[in-house]
Order: sequence, then structure tokens, then C-alpha cells
Amino acid sequence: MVTYKTKTIYKCRECGATSYQHVIGRALNGALLPTGQYRCTGCRNVFATIRAWWEPRRNPELQHSTFG
Repeated sequence: MVTYKTKTIYKCRECGATSYQHVIGRALNGALLPTGQYRCTGCRNVFATIRAWWEPRRNPELQHSTFG
């Protein structure tokens, strides 16, 4: 049996899980529909977009202070 190890950049930026689920909500008529948000299967955090799920957080820019 051959096993392959693959590495992906597409993983949760918070916990490293490699899968997510669509968040499902109930519409006014009672139907269950996707809300357009995504839930990580690892940490269960909810993200607005798939990109927000995998894209690393940006470092805040350094702010320069002046001393008087």
C-alpha cells in the first residue's frame, strides 16, 4: 500500500484544520439555506469568506510615535 503525504496552504489560520463547512440557517419560510458564512471543522470559528478562513492575519503596521 502506498501512502501519500500532501501539504496544503489551505487550512484554518486559527487552528490549522484543513476543512470547513457551510453555515446553514433557517429562512423566514422555514427552509434551511446556506448563510454565505463558513465554519471551521476544527476550532468551530465562523468566517465571512473562505479566504478569511485560510489567509494569515496581516501584521499591524508599526506606528511611529514622536517624543516631545
